[in-house]
Amino acid sequence: MQKDERKIGRHHLAFYRGWLQGLDLGELADRYLEDGIDLRVAKSTLRWLQDALSQAALRNGRFGEARLLRISLRHVLNGSVADPGVDGAAATVLPPSIDEFREENDPDGFYSEAELIRLYVEAFPQLIDKKAQRRRRLIDKQLEALRWIENLVTTTPTLDDWVVAWFHKKVADRLLIAKIYTMRDLLDRMRSKGYRWWADVPRLGEKGAERIVTWLKGYEESLGPVPVHATLPPRQVNSLSVIQTRRVSHGIAPMECLDIESMVSDHSIVERNDSGSLIQVRDDREAILQWIESKSGSPHTARSYRKEGERFLLWSLLELGKLLHAVNVDDCVAYRNWLGMLGRTPEHEWPFKISQSDWIGKRNTPRSDENWRPFDGPLSIGSVKQALVILRGMFFWFVQVRYLAFNPWDVVNKKPVRSFSNGVQDQADGRDVGGNDIEDVELSRVLSTSQWNFVLEYVSQMPSSPARERFSFLLLFAYSTGLRLSELVDARIGRLYSKPLPGQLGQRWMLKVLGKGGKVRAVPMSDEVMAALQSYLLSRGLPGALSENDGSTPLISKLTANERLSESALYKILRSLFLQVAEALRAQGLQEDAGSMQKASTHWIRHSRGSHLGLAGVAPSLIQQLLGHSSLATTGIYTQSNEESLYLALAAMDKKSVNAH
Repeated sequence: MQKDERKIGRHHLAFYRGWLQGLDLGELADRYLEDGIDLRVAKSTLRWLQDALSQAALRNGRFGEARLLRISLRHVLNGSVADPGVDGAAATVLPPSIDEFREENDPDGFYSEAELIRLYVEAFPQLIDKKAQRRRRLIDKQLEALRWIENLVTTTPTLDDWVVAWFHKKVADRLLIAKIYTMRDLLDRMRSKGYRWWADVPRLGEKGAERIVTWLKGYEESLGPVPVHATLPPRQVNSLSVIQTRRVSHGIAPMECLDIESMVSDHSIVERNDSGSLIQVRDDREAILQWIESKSGSPHTARSYRKEGERFLLWSLLELGKLLHAVNVDDCVAYRNWLGMLGRTPEHEWPFKISQSDWIGKRNTPRSDENWRPFDGPLSIGSVKQALVILRGMFFWFVQVRYLAFNPWDVVNKKPVRSFSNGVQDQADGRDVGGNDIEDVELSRVLSTSQWNFVLEYVSQMPSSPARERFSFLLLFAYSTGLRLSELVDARIGRLYSKPLPGQLGQRWMLKVLGKGGKVRAVPMSDEVMAALQSYLLSRGLPGALSENDGSTPLISKLTANERLSESALYKILRSLFLQVAEALRAQGLQEDAGSMQKASTHWIRHSRGSHLGLAGVAPSLIQQLLGHSSLATTGIYTQSNEESLYLALAAMDKKSVNAH
């Protein structure tokens, strides 16, 4: 068969069967064809099927069937026909028996036998209508002919079939333009792109994509399952959907998909006594989920806990073949060092069973995608230490609820071994093997004052638009307050309040912020921020006066409506801006600045604010209050001298020295 020769599937026969029985062509197309309600396409498909089926009958010497399959009966019996279905043949609706008619229409025996028969004949005249009886026999012959030819002409799609063999030319041409040539290409595109796989297919659209997905689901036996994340928006792809389509007993996958029992090499390593446990769980995965539910106070904490618990569970199962109750101190030490070495160790020096590349994947890959990995690159020292703190807390909770007998992390410190390209290993305690200080994780996510001013200048030069108005307020608001991402999107007008300035006229504005761990703090809103807010509200078509606005109005909103942004949306908006600014810096030859800006995200604004305040000599306790840190030690990183300060101080001294000579 040529690659451009169209094939006949079960859905085509169902479509044709309905037409033979007089069903509406548009409804049939909407139900069975990938093009939907397009009558021109439906009619051309019908003509193609008529020719293909008749020719198949003629090739086999069935001249009567060839003629029969071209006849459409627009009125059948009472105009009522059965659902043709995809797999089964339809049957016309048969009249009920006289006893069934009596039971439904005369249960109390009101009519005489003659009256009941007269009513029965009036209700079903086809019983004595010879034309109707002949028409009914003709339909039966048509359906019998269709059943005979179905096995002769129908086939099922395979992954190597060209899309033109299964889709109407109008749809197939659009797929070909997008370099989707075969059914395999189509499913691969869905796996890699997810729900919006159709975005680069010209004039297909979301509805057209839904029809193709529905069509593919009808042939999953031969083509394989349609990826879950290609059928639903990301927010609707839940763990249950993932588990139903992916169940693995080997390889790296989200913990929802793990067939845990088959992944353990020896169930008898340590026997856990479940009789005294205070939690009712079936396995380590459920125990981790209960811990998250019990201990996490916010969605951010829950995500962080799940990430670290899942990583350790995967490593324990795949690298050690152990359940959590079998993990010992040596295993915890090994995991600590593994975290520090991952992504930094030459492959020939990697001492673990599974290669580093198998653990690391592309950032933001959906959990339902088979390319998902638990890491998107090497971890910083700070991230490794934070992971170990979380794991120590998880095991401590397991001991508290008597799920585990002991906590092996109690005797393991948080200094991982790091591996370097020269083969030298050193205990990572904040200094590298050359004796140089390793830049703190927080200070590595900071924009200098000059870089930040460049961002503000870039926005001020943008063409006037709602996006520019939002950026102008957003950047000033985020920087001035140092709010976290979740706190920014949660800010609303009803949480603003004013107080008189002590000892002078005027008032100060404050914002109530619900922070990490459910703690509430008050954050100052400067006159500049309040003026920018008033201008931003007016640009959104809202009153400039706060008292005239609804208290639930978000301070930062969507461009198309005065509705709250999601955290992911705000993150992407700022990331997009920083990438644009990075290109502008690169165009000016400022490669190092562009490199920093390329990595910047929402949280960098918060770190930058803390760092800039520290450099300005603001008291650590005030910075702690502004940023909502629970510990002054956390704030301390912003108040220490850093490389920028040292560089500027030395540069000033060198300049004076040169001028003196």
